[in-house]
Amino acid sequence: MERIQVALERARAKRGQGKKPAAPAAEGTKQSSIKGDSELATVWSELKPFEPDQDLLNEHKIPAFERNSLSTPIDMLRTKVLQAMRDNGWSRLAITSPNASCGKTTLSLCLAFSIARQPEQRVAVIEMDLRRPNVAASLGMPRGISQFSKALEGRDPINEHLVRITDNMLVGANLHSARNPSELLQSDTMREALDEVEQTYKPTITIFDMPPMLVSDDMMGFADSVDCTLLVAAAESTSISEVDNCEREIAKRTNVLGIVLNKCRYMGKEYGYDYYS
Repeated sequence: MERIQVALERARAKRGQGKKPAAPAAEGTKQSSIKGDSELATVWSELKPFEPDQDLLNEHKIPAFERNSLSTPIDMLRTKVLQAMRDNGWSRLAITSPNASCGKTTLSLCLAFSIARQPEQRVAVIEMDLRRPNVAASLGMPRGISQFSKALEGRDPINEHLVRITDNMLVGANLHSARNPSELLQSDTMREALDEVEQTYKPTITIFDMPPMLVSDDMMGFADSVDCTLLVAAAESTSISEVDNCEREIAKRTNVLGIVLNKCRYMGKEYGYDYYS
């Protein structure tokens, strides 16, 4: 892992690329819980409820409702993400990867469940991988409960395809692929649907599970609709050049929040993740 970090730092220094300027954080504001806002609590309670099976989540390596040894590194990432987004006044986070099978959907859901364990937060997970959707399968959702691409197309109201997972976590998933995903992700109806989600349900953070960057132009077409992006790389399969190229392309369009190294089998004790084992 150290070699990847060193190589990326060298590539960044060579490019002379700095961070894009961030919007100033709002002052004098305080996030309120859903329970403290009766009107907001009502619109959340009207969404279709769905509680995933804990055994299925464990099978998919998604620590969810309780803190445990598996959730510790995710909780550490959650804290860093929330601090960075709060400091910069951001609310929209995209999660993508260079190629398929890096674990971006798993990370999106892990991060959302971790954030939802903080009752003052409200988190929305919106699936934007419209070619190979996997959120519904990862959660074990039944057929017909959600096809959020219909809301993005303007064919159905958004509330028909949003599902309440916990009191402060909602998901817009897809059971099957959508038509013309690249065009849909750059359309006015998509932007209107996302604006409606924010205005109606007021999530403090919205996580977008995006397609891989090197298989289509979907992510690049959508990047200017988010405040920042996390890039997920898979140890032993994602190359340093792929990470560097993707980071560079993201930085042209939005802020790079960081890079997550996933599927790393050789983490030593010096990283501290076995502290609670």
